[in-house]
Amino acid sequence: MADSEMNPGETRIVRTTASTVLFVIIGVIALLGVGSIVVGDFTLRGLAVAGLPLALLAGVWVLYRFPRVELRRQEIVLVNPLKTITVPWNLVDGFDTHFGLAVRTDAKSFSSWPLAGRGKKMEKDAAGMRRLVDQPSPAVDSVLDHHAGLTDAELANPRGERTITESWNTGVILLLAAAIVWAAIGFMALPTW
Repeated sequence: MADSEMNPGETRIVRTTASTVLFVIIGVIALLGVGSIVVGDFTLRGLAVAGLPLALLAGVWVLYRFPRVELRRQEIVLVNPLKTITVPWNLVDGFDTHFGLAVRTDAKSFSSWPLAGRGKKMEKDAAGMRRLVDQPSPAVDSVLDHHAGLTDAELANPRGERTITESWNTGVILLLAAAIVWAAIGFMALPTW
């Protein structure tokens, strides 16, 4: 099946492998921390202090695991930590890949948090001069390849029904706020030396 040949309800999720690895490593460390705190001090103070590693886990989830780019048949969805932006393919004027993935439209450019740039590296050009060039990102390349493979039917919007939508991720914001409050209570519950 070609990249653009998707079922009507199918969604392809794009995020970097590093974000998943980081989340798993921090998740294991945080859960070991919570387990050792709860086993070592199963009191209200211990439960409050357990909020510290849980806040770390929540922060890594909100900043690295939750954000993603969703490729759908009719649209691209940029799920950032605080906002979700849905852009129909027919309104995409192009992409900016200098600092990661940004979707350009008539109205403005929308940046993708999870597909940030990988930085720069030194390479020799044809003349033997060392120059600073962008490092390619396989995740960004997969989005560009998907867009290049779209059919005219997927790019069409005959009646102009599809528009760009932005919405706040209130559930994620509330989760992060609760984790920060729990961590603050846990920090205050730590014994002083």
